[in-house]
Amino acid sequence: MGTESSKSATEGRMGVDIEKIRSQIPVLAHTAYLNTGWSGPPPARVAQAMKNRIDQELEQGPIMPEVLAAGREIQAQAREAAARIFNASVEEVLVTRNTTEGLNIVLSGLDWNQGDEIIICDMEHGSVIAPAQLIGQRYGVGVKVVDLEMLDSRAEIVSKIEAAFTPKTRMVFISHILYATGRRMPAEELRMLTKDKGILLMLDGAQTGGHIELDMASSGFDFYSIPGQKWILGYEGSGALFMRREHLERIHPAHTGGRGVASPADAHNFQPVTDSMEKFLGGSVSVPVQVAFLEATKFIEEIGIKNIEERNLDLAESAKAKLSEVPGVTVHSPLERRDSSGLVSFSIAGQEPVPIVEKLWENHRLVVRQVGYPAGVRASLHFFNTEGEVDLLVGGVRELA
Repeated sequence: MGTESSKSATEGRMGVDIEKIRSQIPVLAHTAYLNTGWSGPPPARVAQAMKNRIDQELEQGPIMPEVLAAGREIQAQAREAAARIFNASVEEVLVTRNTTEGLNIVLSGLDWNQGDEIIICDMEHGSVIAPAQLIGQRYGVGVKVVDLEMLDSRAEIVSKIEAAFTPKTRMVFISHILYATGRRMPAEELRMLTKDKGILLMLDGAQTGGHIELDMASSGFDFYSIPGQKWILGYEGSGALFMRREHLERIHPAHTGGRGVASPADAHNFQPVTDSMEKFLGGSVSVPVQVAFLEATKFIEEIGIKNIEERNLDLAESAKAKLSEVPGVTVHSPLERRDSSGLVSFSIAGQEPVPIVEKLWENHRLVVRQVGYPAGVRASLHFFNTEGEVDLLVGGVRELA
C-alpha cells in the first residue's frame, strides 16, 4: 500500500516512535488516512475511554451517586484540558459540542445594533459565512466580504481587511487556518489592528486545535472556537470555546437552563448567572463524549503540540514540493512555512476534484477530500502520517494527471 514510514528529521526531533503511535490508531493498519481536517481517526485508547463510561452507565445506571460524581469530575477535567489547549484560564473556557456552536454562542449573545458590520473573507467555510449572514438578516447587520488572492502576503491580507473598516465595524470574523488551502491567516497582526480600533476579533479554529500551538494568554484574541473530533482526535459532539474574561458579562446566553441560573432550586426567582461560562450550558451534556475528548487531549499532550506542529509542517512541505513536480498539478497551499499548515490543497488541470478523490480511494485506499474555493483536492497531514503516505499520494496523483 505504500504506507511504510521513512525516518525523517522530524521523527528525530519528536523523540517518539511513529510506528508505535500508528499502532494505537487502528484505521492506519489498512488505510492511508489523509483527512484529519474533516474528522480525525480516534486512537484505540480514546474509544476505550468512551466505552468504559458507557459501560459504567449501563451497568450501574446513569444517576447513581458514584456515577454522577465521576461524570462531574470528567466534565471538570475536560474543561481543564480545553484550557490547556488554549493556554487560557479555565474560567475563560467552555466545553461545547463543536466549533460552530461556540461561534454561534458569541454571535447570538452580542447586543447588535442595526447598521453594525461584520467582516469576513471570501475563502471562508460555511460555518463562518452562514452564522454571519444569519446575524446580518436578523439584526440588520452588514456582512462585508473581503476578497483575497491565494498569493496575497500577510501584509496584503491585513491591508485588505483594514480597508474594509468603517466606524460601524464591530467584528472581524475569520478562520485562523483556511479550510480550502491551509493558509494560516495573520491572526496576531489582525489582533493588533483590531485592538487599536476597538473592533472584536473572533477566530474559527476548526483546523487548529491539536494541529498548531495556541496561546490565548498572550495573543489577545477575543473569541476562539475549536472542535474535538478533528486534529485532537476525539469524537463528534465535542469542542471548546475561549472567551476573554473581559467579554464574559457582555455576551448573553441565547438559551439557558438550570445551570444558567444562580439558584436552580428557585428558578422562579430568576437570577441569571452572568459571570461564568456555564451560563451558556443549556442542559445536560454527553459525558462519554467528554471523556473521549479528555483522553484525546492527553494523547496529544504526551506527544507535544510543538512537536506535532513541526512534523505536520515538514510533511506538508514535502507533499507540496513533490506535487509541484507532477505535470498538470497546481498546488493551492502557501509555500512559506509561517503561512502554512498540515493542509495541502491541489488540482489537476482539466479534472474535477470529486473523481480524483474517488480514484485515490479506489486505487490506493487513500482518504482525502474535495474542497470548493478554490476547487481542488485537500490532503490533511497529521503527525501520525508518514513520508511513505506522502509518496503514495503523489504517486496516485501522478497516475491520474
